[in-house]
Amino acid sequence: MTKGTEGRRQQRYDVEGVTGNILYTSDLEVINISIDGAAIETTKRLDLNREYTFKVQLKDKNLNLRGRVVWAVLISKEKKGSKTLIPVYRAGIKFTDTLSEKANQLIKFIEENRIKKIESRLGGVRFQITDSEKVKIDYPQKYKVKKLSLSGMLIETEFPLKKDAQHQIELYLNEDVIIADCRVVNCEKFESQEPSVYRYNIGIEFLNIPHEDKKKLKLFLESISLD
Repeated sequence: MTKGTEGRRQQRYDVEGVTGNILYTSDLEVINISIDGAAIETTKRLDLNREYTFKVQLKDKNLNLRGRVVWAVLISKEKKGSKTLIPVYRAGIKFTDTLSEKANQLIKFIEENRIKKIESRLGGVRFQITDSEKVKIDYPQKYKVKKLSLSGMLIETEFPLKKDAQHQIELYLNEDVIIADCRVVNCEKFESQEPSVYRYNIGIEFLNIPHEDKKKLKLFLESISLD
């Protein structure tokens, strides 16, 4: 059952069973890279066959690439500056959207940052690069939606977010996945029903939603307004 809340820029509805992911940017280590994919190391597990967004820092802008995990293994590696062994996830990534202008931008990035050619294979030549700091990955963190409108939502998470920070989010509405750029309006800590376990109520403002995704969101809200 849902209920509209008046007095805001857009009518908000109480919702149940709606979830999504907040994407936050994290470092990774590039073992090698080519036009078709990359081998990387991260400190967090990557799900096999899941697509992630990779941010490649060019001279004048960022290049966002989508890539699917085709293999992944857990290894142990010495922490930098220490002999302590830490768990590291090594994964193979196949880029899924480089058959476009992005391909030329990626080729230019590799040419400007490569150290040497290390391997030739059917999919292309693999290179090591000078600085893995120029490549980041967006990790998903799950959230639960409490209230939803065309302009934003109130969500519950297990982790805090900084006020005014901007993130990309995934929002699951029945069979549809909505992608949006958003801004954190506020973040309030509260104690959950479990003793000494805290959660966060976070107000989210939608900054940019692709036209087709906005239509899906509108249809979803129209459908629940009839409940």
